[in-house]
Amino acid sequence: MKKYNDNNSSYKKLQRSPYQLISIMVLVVIVVTNASIYGLYKIGFEQQKKRLTEIVQSEAVMINMIIDFQTKINDIDHDGDKLSKTKSESEVLKKLMYAHEKFSGFGETGEFVLGKLDGNKIRFLLSHRHNEVDRMNSITIDSTLAEPMRLALQGKSGSLVGLDYRGSYVLAAYEPINAFSWGIVAKIDLSEIQAPYIQAALFGLFGSIILIIIGSFIVLYFTHPLLAEIERNRQYNRMLFNKSQIGLALTDIKGKMIDVNPAFLKLTGYEADEILSMTYWDITPEKYTPQEYQQLNSLFKKGEYGPYEKEYIHKDGHLVNVRLSGCILEQDDEKYIWSSIEDITEKKRYELALQEASLVFEHTHEGIMITDADIKIIRINSTFTKITGYTFEEVAGKNPNFLQSGLQDKDFYKKMWSMISIKGTWYGEINNKRKNGEYFTTLQSITAVKNADGSVSGYVSVFSDISERKVYELKMAHLASHDTLTSLPNRMNFNDNLDKAIKMAKRRKNKVAVLFIDLNRFKEVNDTLGHEIGDYLLKEVAKRLLACVRDEDTVSRLGGDEFAIILTELKDSKDALNIVKKIIQNVEKPLFIFEHYLLPSLSIGISIYPENGEERSILLNNADKAMYVAKEKKEERYEFYRDSL
Repeated sequence: MKKYNDNNSSYKKLQRSPYQLISIMVLVVIVVTNASIYGLYKIGFEQQKKRLTEIVQSEAVMINMIIDFQTKINDIDHDGDKLSKTKSESEVLKKLMYAHEKFSGFGETGEFVLGKLDGNKIRFLLSHRHNEVDRMNSITIDSTLAEPMRLALQGKSGSLVGLDYRGSYVLAAYEPINAFSWGIVAKIDLSEIQAPYIQAALFGLFGSIILIIIGSFIVLYFTHPLLAEIERNRQYNRMLFNKSQIGLALTDIKGKMIDVNPAFLKLTGYEADEILSMTYWDITPEKYTPQEYQQLNSLFKKGEYGPYEKEYIHKDGHLVNVRLSGCILEQDDEKYIWSSIEDITEKKRYELALQEASLVFEHTHEGIMITDADIKIIRINSTFTKITGYTFEEVAGKNPNFLQSGLQDKDFYKKMWSMISIKGTWYGEINNKRKNGEYFTTLQSITAVKNADGSVSGYVSVFSDISERKVYELKMAHLASHDTLTSLPNRMNFNDNLDKAIKMAKRRKNKVAVLFIDLNRFKEVNDTLGHEIGDYLLKEVAKRLLACVRDEDTVSRLGGDEFAIILTELKDSKDALNIVKKIIQNVEKPLFIFEHYLLPSLSIGISIYPENGEERSILLNNADKAMYVAKEKKEERYEFYRDSL
């Protein structure tokens, strides 16, 4: 590596070459300059004076043309009514200022100056080129300054050497602008004209010293960027090699290590003296040999190889995942391989974690839906499709609200999103609708995914279909509160409904009737015809009872052959009597069950809230007493409770 990188000898030669060139230039310049200095000054001065005269004359002609042109335009625009002189001057001056901004001077000090008399002052109309007088707008007419401008404002033209508005000696040419009583001056500092000749004279006196300085400046001006670039490259290479976090290695064509950087040593675990006695074959597992030869073939054909991935053998024996790329470098007719080696162990772990996460994502039994910050779907898993029936192509970019069943109102979703906004997550049940229109219930969580700054980058929803469980729960709840044979409310359900009916009647000031019903001679049916026919009879009686009451009333089987009915919102006891008669008429109709002819018979006891009691237990007990009295009757087997019972 030292042989390859150490270019100090060539670099020092390159550093000396400008000074060798300067020495040659000094000898040539001294001879030529001293022989021609005086003649060149005379010729140059006269040429500069002629040039300034031509320039100022052409500028004066141009300004006069602009004045004539502007005057004609003003005449046309104003139908012959002449504008004031001041306004015309303003229009012309605008154009001159615009041109002056584009080209305000020549040489290092040369410039155009435009002025006019303003009382006893010369007022300058264009901005000055020289920074030290940027704020000077006018000078007095009797001042010794601005001699060329004074002559121009007096209507004279010509050239001279004199003081300008700064007090500097200049070579100037001047012309009057008679149409507006202006004057124009083209001038250049005398020192600028004399400078090269003065320098040439000084060269004659101090030739070698000054020429070396000038020559050094000229040569270094052109060579400095090259030298600086070389130095930057040297520093850059040192920085890459010594401080790069990526391993760098230089080997010969056979793989012998010539030099490596600290990052490479850290990656392999070896010390510098150890690694320099090895080849890259020593740290490459044998299984990669075919791949290595393939990369070497690419290197020799194209001059570069990779990038490709393999493993290195660490000093302690474990394998390190690396990513390599490189190229061929040549130095002194010898070829080297320059390689960049990146440790991708963490990258491989991350990729493996992503693969595992993807497997979990796709094979979990819960549906997963991911949205962006605008709540547009960007990813779903296969379980989502299985549950909802929608594929990713059908839902991509959509708001998940298309799944809503409409069974939950806007307030539900408003509270849900409020919870997500405050706590970052929500968990609960949602009723949704599948692609085929079928409703289903999900147990669902929605979590906001946030950036480091707290802003939301998206949302993740995980849900499971609990429709079957909900059906089972409803079935269990139904069984807990209903009779298994007739599906009528059981005693517990009946008691709850009666309590509610009493509260409502108390609030609304109306009546409630409790009917206690017994199916006569039911035991004989069971004993003689069997329980199957007995069960059928009970179910048929239940249907007939339901058909005789309103939806707001309750028909219940309390057990065995006993039924009970709650009649709500009654105005009078007669209303209950009408329903009782309807029940007897409909229920006690002939019934054929498995070729058996049956004629059901009922005994009904009736208690009325609030006349016969204001509590459930009292009303039930009184209806039961009335039912036993009704059983003793031969006709119209119903009885209202009376205190005498």
